[in-house]
Amino acid sequence: MRGFLQQWSVLIAALLVVLSIVYTRSTILTHTGGVNDRLSTLEKNIESIRNTLEGNQGIAARIATLDLRMNEKLQNLTVQQDNYIEVQDTFQTLKNTVDTIFTMTQRIEFVEEMLLDVQASLESLRKQQNKETP
Repeated sequence: MRGFLQQWSVLIAALLVVLSIVYTRSTILTHTGGVNDRLSTLEKNIESIRNTLEGNQGIAARIATLDLRMNEKLQNLTVQQDNYIEVQDTFQTLKNTVDTIFTMTQRIEFVEEMLLDVQASLESLRKQQNKETP
């Protein structure tokens, strides 16, 4: 039996080494699979973060564009307000001019009435003088 063990001990040792290698390989593959799964998850998370950052940069660009547009609109509104104030000032000046013309027209009408009264008085005096001087 001793001879049998000596002959087969090398083979049994080799078989045990092979079994150990197969078991170790299986364990390494299992761990490698777990690591690969974790790496895949990590890569997906990194890609998601990258997409989020790119989206945030897009939002920042949109906000900057919106800010520029709002500044342009504000400047346009300021110009329109200045134009409105200018038109309003012009309108007020025109109203004042019309009021002045109206007042002057009333005064002219008053003076015309006075002149007509004076003229009527003068004619009346002439008629009286003409009647007195035969």
